Amino acid sequence: MKNRYILVASLLLSNFFAKAQKTSSTDSIRVNQTEVELVYNHYTQNGDNSPITGGIGTERLTVYGPSVNVKKTFGENAISFQLGADIISSASTDNIDFVKSSASILDTRSYGNINYIRTLGKNKLTLNAGIGASIESDYFSFAKYLGISKTSKDNMQTYSAQVQIFNDDLRWGRLDSEYSRPAFLIYPQELRFQEWYDVVKRNSYNLNLNFSQIVDKRNVIGLLGAISFQDGLLATPFHRIYFSDGTLAVEQFPKKRIKGSIGFKWNRFIKGNFILKNSISGYADDFDILGFAFENETALKLNPKWTVFSNLRYYQQSASKYFAPYLEHDSNDRFYTSDYDLSKFNSFKIGFGAKFSPFSYSSDSKRFDTATLSYNYYNRSNSLSAHMVSLAIKYSRFKTKRIKRSK
Repeated sequence: MKNRYILVASLLLSNFFAKAQKTSSTDSIRVNQTEVELVYNHYTQNGDNSPITGGIGTERLTVYGPSVNVKKTFGENAISFQLGADIISSASTDNIDFVKSSASILDTRSYGNINYIRTLGKNKLTLNAGIGASIESDYFSFAKYLGISKTSKDNMQTYSAQVQIFNDDLRWGRLDSEYSRPAFLIYPQELRFQEWYDVVKRNSYNLNLNFSQIVDKRNVIGLLGAISFQDGLLATPFHRIYFSDGTLAVEQFPKKRIKGSIGFKWNRFIKGNFILKNSISGYADDFDILGFAFENETALKLNPKWTVFSNLRYYQQSASKYFAPYLEHDSNDRFYTSDYDLSKFNSFKIGFGAKFSPFSYSSDSKRFDTATLSYNYYNRSNSLSAHMVSLAIKYSRFKTKRIKRSK
């Protein structure tokens, strides 16, 4: 019975269904596999609370996001690479200078990372480590990751932990031919008569914990926790603040911030072709923001090749003690923001999609795995709305090697 639980649970936690291969009792198969995934994300948003202009004005932007993910598995080892770019067309970015030079302005964020994974099958232990970087005109981030996961001997429990460290530099100039180096912080044009901050860098330290338990042949539950500590320049230099007395400044935050969240997940397998993934979570930080989220994903397997799915997420939060709208801040305050990401709001995201898994082999060592297309709509109570379309295509190439066991 326990083996049946394990089999069903693997279906609950998997994103696609694969065909099993049979081997003889005297042979084992070692697979060296290369997976290539091409992804394109298209994101558009609109709103009326831009922090660049003090909490008023357009938030309209479009993001074109191509990326490629490659994973190479050889025995108990794997290496994965990711390269991508977000090309951002924003009608509000010109407002940093109040210069209407065009209907929109383009900016590009390029990113990449590499991860190494080591699986110790006998100990049911997986280790992973990686580094990554992201760069745009006014931002550079260097990331480090280290994680471990452990499965119990009976395969009923899994424990995992990951540490993430991000070191960010918010100076502008790296992609400008005149400077080609981090030069200075970008402030709104009319506020460049002084330096508003004495630091230019930000550090983030994150710890993520996860536990999952197979309850029976139809249910898997889990607990998720995360804590984050940040220090350095936490404000955005080109976010304006308009005070009630008519004066003007840039956003100011404390130099330290602590954030934490905890969540519960429940995956339910129903009647052979339905999978329900549910989660609830809570969030709190020392900016006095409290948040609550509920999320559901429902997948229906129509046949061996086609799976359709839908998702729904609801979120609500309280306002930060540092937030106030346009013209409502007191100039005597020490910290202040008009960024509506830190305001009181509720939001929902709803979407649907389809996954095609033909398992069509073009040769003995090549396979077109999946093509997934999805759409999501996002709406926030303070007038922000967004549309997201994503297309992902995965392709595999693999080699098998039969190893004769000694009798």
